[in-house]
Amino acid sequence: MSVKLNALYSDSYVDISQYRDQHFKGNRVEQEKLLRQSNTLYVGNLSFYTTEEQVYELFAKSGDVKRIIIGLDKVKKTACGFCFVEYYSRTDAENAMRFINGTRLD
Repeated sequence: MSVKLNALYSDSYVDISQYRDQHFKGNRVEQEKLLRQSNTLYVGNLSFYTTEEQVYELFAKSGDVKRIIIGLDKVKKTACGFCFVEYYSRTDAENAMRFINGTRLD
């Protein structure tokens, strides 16, 4: 499958996601400010069999990965095709957007 990335917000990247957390407790201005500072990427279109180790191996090529959160099915507790990759720096997250977007993972 081809990995689909969306930066939650970036001034320096052209393809900015329009996704917004529907459960955010603050106002729109606060949310936009936090998104501009975010080091986290949403990764979609993953195989249900993709492991955290596979994601780490790919995304570590663009910088130091702080953590990976694999989305799980509520009932079965199995992977459901997406994850979040958090970097230590904004620059590394933007590099991942530029150089990893569209990469086939498995």
